[in-house]
Amino acid sequence: MAGLAVLLAGPAGAAEPDLVPDLVNGRILFARCGICHALTAEKSKGKKGPTLAGLFGRKAGSVKGYKYSKAMRSKGIVWNETTLDIYLTKPKAYVPGTTMIYRGLRRKSDRADLIAYLKNALRSER
Repeated sequence: MAGLAVLLAGPAGAAEPDLVPDLVNGRILFARCGICHALTAEKSKGKKGPTLAGLFGRKAGSVKGYKYSKAMRSKGIVWNETTLDIYLTKPKAYVPGTTMIYRGLRRKSDRADLIAYLKNALRSER
């Protein structure tokens, strides 16, 4: 019976089956992120944080022209849904020494909404 529960749960890091991302909430949550981050390289001029364009599949600390902390450059993260979920939970716990001042999102549903919004918005920016 326990094996069936594992099979139904899906792969590690998979979204919970009853967790349906809310893109509107994700957009609202991104408003806080948008203070420092832009979705396109063109709009990132003057922002404190690196552009999020090309985020999914990109190695952390690799946007040219942005000065990352040593901690971020050396962590070895490749951004995907799982690594973003972990990072957005508590950035300083996942990357001790990061210069990002954001405290994180406690609610898994908020993180899922934000990640879904980013995937959608970055796909449409291509």
